[in-house]
Amino acid sequence: MIKVVTADDSPLLRNVLKDVLEQSGKIKVVGEARNGKESIELVKLLNPDVLILDCEMPVMNGLEALRIIMKECPLPVFMFSSLTFEGASVTLKALEHGAVDFLPKPTKGILGLEDIQVDLVNKIEQVVRRTRFKYKGLATTIHRPRTIFSKKITSLTHLSRIKIDLIAVGSSTGGVQTSLEIIKSLPAQTKPIVWVQHMPENFTKSFAERLDSAAKIKVKESVNGDLLENNTCYIARGGVQTRIKKSSRGCELSVGGGDKVSGHCPSCNALFDSIAPFFLSNVLGVILTGMGDDGARGLLRLHEQGAFVIGQCEDSCIVYGMPKAAYKLGAVDIELDVSQIADAIVRKGGGTG
Repeated sequence: MIKVVTADDSPLLRNVLKDVLEQSGKIKVVGEARNGKESIELVKLLNPDVLILDCEMPVMNGLEALRIIMKECPLPVFMFSSLTFEGASVTLKALEHGAVDFLPKPTKGILGLEDIQVDLVNKIEQVVRRTRFKYKGLATTIHRPRTIFSKKITSLTHLSRIKIDLIAVGSSTGGVQTSLEIIKSLPAQTKPIVWVQHMPENFTKSFAERLDSAAKIKVKESVNGDLLENNTCYIARGGVQTRIKKSSRGCELSVGGGDKVSGHCPSCNALFDSIAPFFLSNVLGVILTGMGDDGARGLLRLHEQGAFVIGQCEDSCIVYGMPKAAYKLGAVDIELDVSQIADAIVRKGGGTG
């Protein structure tokens, strides 16, 4: 049974959330906090497996509480944020400070909690069982032995430069922290990057702006008709698919359509599949931390056409799901620690300088 503490200033929401979580039969809510200060006290007292944390609360908000928790009593934390632009900004800061994932509060309020039950329970269960956090007191964490393909490579000098015209990246759970580390390490001169991070509508604009403030290159949310340009990273807009198409002007983004592909919108597979007809061996694919297998099929198609694919290694993933799926299909050429990925992108030809 997974032990959960919830923190929200609404007693009604806490009660309904408890019912929704415990209906799964896999989760027990062992404590309820009304504010950030109480959440810290309960985490220390009850030693739960997961904390579900609201952003805006009295006495101490979620972001302040998170900073203390990650320093004094770290554990996996899910942010449960309102679906607003301001909420997106705060949630992204929380993810940067160590929260493992988030879910937007339903627009229908407590009436919509049952609609996200399956998603929330699955996220909690998978993170607890599959992450490699070495948090004190996280008794349910499984520490798998290191495998040969996740071993950190100490030198990248063997990577030969190839012709690269496009860099395509996919990420999900843990991707906010990972993307920030990679993007700030890329040089000012790079080939165009199109990046799918699993996020809902209203979050990706704030995400792109945060990356842009830390990057040497330009980072922006994808817009329909955008021409692919060097030194620019396009973050796939939440709630719609981002694909690539050829036009009389060159290669441009096709942004629209709320159809889910591989269960996601935006989807890594939707992007990668759209790349395949136009780019052959001149693509550099990157698959990063995330649950599930989105991106694996599309990367295999690109790889079979000659694309070089980098996967994030198990030890540096928050959840080794998407990279593992791509590796097992044979779509990954090399697995690297997150700290090595930007250097590898440049060495393979992703840098234009």
